[in-house]
Amino acid sequence: MAPDQLFLQLLADQRRQVHLSLCEDALASWIDYVQKKPASLRYRDSVVGMRHTVDSTLPADALHCARAGVDLAEIGNRYLEPITALQDGDLSFPDPIEYAYYAVYNCYRKHVRGDDISDWLIVNQALSIHDPGEAASRLMHAIANITPATRGNTDDVEPMG
Repeated sequence: MAPDQLFLQLLADQRRQVHLSLCEDALASWIDYVQKKPASLRYRDSVVGMRHTVDSTLPADALHCARAGVDLAEIGNRYLEPITALQDGDLSFPDPIEYAYYAVYNCYRKHVRGDDISDWLIVNQALSIHDPGEAASRLMHAIANITPATRGNTDDVEPMG
């Protein structure tokens, strides 16, 4: 079975585990990028001309909250300005880094705020930071590492009652 089909057959908690795993990789790419190019975090908004600096720890904090399932660090408010700047073109990153940034943000939105975010969108964004030839193997690796307690097949579970 193709990795994308296998992913889509997972239970919600299993898909969440895959999201968190893939976003961990995305976060590593983000951290590597900002350590090498800290100046890329500074931008000027086109509306009022104010200078801003993206909080480099925001994606790590967001992923921590996604793991916990609760917003422990005002993530929603902290993402407002940089997401608006990305959408307005005031802030830009190379495509793989932008995908990493959005993957973690959307993982947070789905698993903390309960926003209606496509499960596949998060996977696709997180995998887009890598060479396309690596996507299937990375997804299979994330699926293979699902916690065994939740990986079980529900076909052999008898109905209650």
